[in-house]
Amino acid sequence: MGRRRHQLLGTLVALTLAAGVPVLSSSAGATEIGVNVPTTIGFQAPKVLAAIRASRPAWVRVFIGWWVIEPAPGVYDVSAIKVYRDFFNALPKGTKIDADVVGTPPWAAGGSSSTATPPTDDSTFATFVNHLVTVFHGRVTAWEIWNEESASSWWNGTIAQYADLARAAYPAIKAADPAATVVLGANSPEWLTQLYADGIKGYFDADAIHTDTACNVTSPYIYEYNRDTTTVNQYFFLGFTGVHAIMAAHGDASKSIYMTELGWSSTSAECQTGLWSGKKLAGVTDQTQATYLTQAYHCLAQPRYSYVKAAMWFELYNNGNSSAPLDNYGLLTTDYSPKPAFNAFQQESLQGDQQSGPCGNFSAPKITILHPTPNSRYSGPLRIAVSASSPANGVREITIDLSKHSSEHFGAKGFPATLHASLTWLGAKRLRAGPHKIKVVVIDKLGNVATRTFSVVHMAAPPQSAHRPAHH
Repeated sequence: MGRRRHQLLGTLVALTLAAGVPVLSSSAGATEIGVNVPTTIGFQAPKVLAAIRASRPAWVRVFIGWWVIEPAPGVYDVSAIKVYRDFFNALPKGTKIDADVVGTPPWAAGGSSSTATPPTDDSTFATFVNHLVTVFHGRVTAWEIWNEESASSWWNGTIAQYADLARAAYPAIKAADPAATVVLGANSPEWLTQLYADGIKGYFDADAIHTDTACNVTSPYIYEYNRDTTTVNQYFFLGFTGVHAIMAAHGDASKSIYMTELGWSSTSAECQTGLWSGKKLAGVTDQTQATYLTQAYHCLAQPRYSYVKAAMWFELYNNGNSSAPLDNYGLLTTDYSPKPAFNAFQQESLQGDQQSGPCGNFSAPKITILHPTPNSRYSGPLRIAVSASSPANGVREITIDLSKHSSEHFGAKGFPATLHASLTWLGAKRLRAGPHKIKVVVIDKLGNVATRTFSVVHMAAPPQSAHRPAHH
């Protein structure tokens, strides 16, 4: 989702406070908790640091603007670098840092005033990130190459141009710090697929994805598959599974996903983005935001998702006092008072997942054949009746495949827990004599599919006598 850009510079005060207690270590394989922190934290920086110390996230994510740090070729703003260094040094001991490097300066963009413009020479970006990694050697754990390239507000170049940029940056980062993690910014399945086609394999250590979709008011437990697939749609929280499937298909299953942004906006404003513009709310209540946070981290605690290395909430505090969705993703209000979500975040970070049960209901619907009895014998038209049930998800549709060329579809409004379907198949009397298979396919609201096949036996009609029977 294209986001309002953070001011990347501002007055940071009291950032040299002593570091607090160490960050709790996560259990092996568990997704590590993190949070996005805008670098402009105003005059109340101590309250921001106090919130970080109180919750002790394993990760903190920040943006670093190339156009800010290197306003002219080879000229680095040392005062701006000091802002970052002081903030990093003030974080609790052991906090890992993900630095997202964005924004082309005009001198590197052919004079363009848009920071979303790709550099005319990728080596200029490579030189810049090499300098940053050298300056912050050992303090920044992961370097993220740009942000949300699929949004034109962040990147107005092509996918191939981004692939070139990442291929130039990777060796430059590794040369300065071989232990650093280089995070690709492929935030959509389409982008990642094309990046592989453009030769990105071997030039990243992990991929960054964002699940804080605009106007998302859906629990992380809810998902839908893309039509006729078992791939979760990318606009649901569990859509990250489809991204990892693409990585696995290209031999990169061992590489991690960094969920560098997840979150729900706590606003009562109307959605003004995409297909849902003007049709629903853009956010959730403060308490629902906290509930979804807990559910999301419960999902990521499932062993099947251990490839998600870190998940960083977007963001630590609200960015304004308006009802605009982008202003209300914070764990804290604009005066740094905790919202219910902060308390939930603190518990997840300090105590780990406390929830039980599954993340989402992946159980397939149940199919019951009401008529005919399997393997029953018939002649003439065939009556068929089936029932499908999915109490948790609701039934979307029933399809009865009568033959290779004949199917009947049944649906209902409102995704009922149980759906019935019945028909009288007149064409059944024209089938050849002998056994025939009939297949029932049921899809629930989320896209889970169940199938059941049963057989019936068509009895040949008895031969008719050539003579009329005698009447007595």
